[in-house]
Amino acid sequence: MSFIDSIVNVGKSALGFMKGNSIASSLARTALLGYALNRVNKSKNKSNKDTAPQGTQLNIDPDTEYSLPVVYGNAFISGKIIDAKLADNNTAMWICLALCEKTGRLISTAPSVISFEEIFFDNFRISFQTDGITSDLIYDDNGNSSSAWRGKIKVYPFNGGSESPTTFTSESGNGNSQNAYNIFPGWTSTDKMNDTVFCILRIQYDSKNRLTTIGRDIKFKLKNTLTEPGDVLYDYLTNNRYGAGIPAAEINVQ
Repeated sequence: MSFIDSIVNVGKSALGFMKGNSIASSLARTALLGYALNRVNKSKNKSNKDTAPQGTQLNIDPDTEYSLPVVYGNAFISGKIIDAKLADNNTAMWICLALCEKTGRLISTAPSVISFEEIFFDNFRISFQTDGITSDLIYDDNGNSSSAWRGKIKVYPFNGGSESPTTFTSESGNGNSQNAYNIFPGWTSTDKMNDTVFCILRIQYDSKNRLTTIGRDIKFKLKNTLTEPGDVLYDYLTNNRYGAGIPAAEINVQ
């Protein structure tokens, strides 16, 4: 079984058709992947889509109404899927979630830092193996644990661009140390994700333990060192990317 098999309920003959090598089979798989992505992003299917020859690649019109939030202090955030790719004979799904903007400096001119505290998958907190990337136990709200998803999910966080790998502060493992374009299938060094806090996940298909779709409730607990009201106001007033872009020399911080 695979992610494609679980997107819609189809008969054996239709399933065999989608697994074929014909152009029609490739188009069927492409259409299904597009349907899954649109469901995840909770947007309507577009009538005009540009399809590529490959059966697992689809270009979808950008969501022009969505903008990355700015996170100050502590926050739980789900993010937006901006890329997805099937791998390993459709038994693994790679997704990239854009979470928020990278913020600027404090009044003291020290750079702000956004940390990844925890990740929750379908309201279960994920802990990691010693590599700091691969899922180990999951925990519910009452502290009960399960090993059902052990080794099934890999998580790669970034706090400022593709060349800014980071780790989860709640974990003692090594954590992510690779550039994003060396992880996500099909990305190159031109995929910079500049000034973006984001996360890459690899999810292994497992029907027995309900890992069968990318439309899951995924949340991240983030913490920004920008917490004081004065620092927050200063950052928003001076930032050229998401703020007012006022020169720092024109702001009296006394």
